[in-house]
Amino acid sequence: MVVTSRNKDRREIDPDDLFDDSAGYEDDTGIRVTAGLTDIERKQATVLYRLFNELWGLCIVRGDPGSGKDTFLNWLLYTLKRYFPHKRILRDEKPRRLFGPYAGLFNEEVLRDDLKRMRDVAKGERSESGSERFDGTYMAALEKAADEWVGSDGAKVLLQNSVLGLTEFWDYVYNRHPHKPINKTMGGIHKMKRHLNTLIVGCVQLESDLDKKTCKPFIDWRVSCVRSQRDTTRYTFLVEKVKYDQRMDLIVPVGKPFPIPVDAGKPRSFIGDGRITIRKPDYRPQTIEEQIVIDCIRSGLDRYESLVDYLVDEGCMSEIETLLTLKNLCLKLPGKRPKFAIWYPCYYFIFNSRSAPNLRTSVKVGD
Repeated sequence: MVVTSRNKDRREIDPDDLFDDSAGYEDDTGIRVTAGLTDIERKQATVLYRLFNELWGLCIVRGDPGSGKDTFLNWLLYTLKRYFPHKRILRDEKPRRLFGPYAGLFNEEVLRDDLKRMRDVAKGERSESGSERFDGTYMAALEKAADEWVGSDGAKVLLQNSVLGLTEFWDYVYNRHPHKPINKTMGGIHKMKRHLNTLIVGCVQLESDLDKKTCKPFIDWRVSCVRSQRDTTRYTFLVEKVKYDQRMDLIVPVGKPFPIPVDAGKPRSFIGDGRITIRKPDYRPQTIEEQIVIDCIRSGLDRYESLVDYLVDEGCMSEIETLLTLKNLCLKLPGKRPKFAIWYPCYYFIFNSRSAPNLRTSVKVGD
């Protein structure tokens, strides 16, 4: 009996390769968080996990310049990285070194070669159709090429089980550039977000800038940023579940917003080494509170919790007075002359708020 190559290949197939035994959605068994968290931190991790639907979906962060969009984005990325180490953090701009390890960059420059191939494939199919302009045939070919890339092994390795933070999200899905490869690519990622187990968080000033085909129908949450007028380092981020009304071209809320208060200027012992350091040894304190705080730091109380506990126990200063003094000595606050006499790790120092315009890619993939 002669065994053909086809029959031979069929006989050599392993029966176990015919089935998918990997974990499915129904196999998730609880929330996996970092070991060693406090009870309060575990509760916070549980709230975030459930609030963002087990950490997959699309969330936009809206607000005027200076309202806290980048602050929320970096706070969320750092917090998810700290609470859920199994999630890979991807960014479109470089953070400060204090942010710590992350999976890498995701932007047009990084994906340049892949986006160029998508455009070339689409142009090839367009030329075969006989059209010489960016018509529906070209758009369909470009969308098909983008979908194939999103479903490829390379994209899965990059995006699978990740959190993708985009500081200039509107530029990726700009409604005036529907033929850009990155726009079609993001549309494919949005459609595959559940299968990729990816949470996309993007900052935008105007919702009207977002593409009606590749972005708006897939938005799950919207975050509105509110900055305190009295204490400008404090923010309230309102997270609301939303859906897209195609007839009215509006993103409408579903249910009540969930408030998340964040003080970006408060010292955080879990960021970096957590130490408060004297930046200007020759600085002359201008108030009694500044003198007390600086003397305590020099004596070895260089962590926020130990400093507050000591001053409260001794009856010298309350926590509010201590925190306000630290901020005045460390940060550049609106309406006040910066002193920069001390330094401590806080959320403000894990990113550069001016970095997005400077690091936005100048690579033009083509129209």
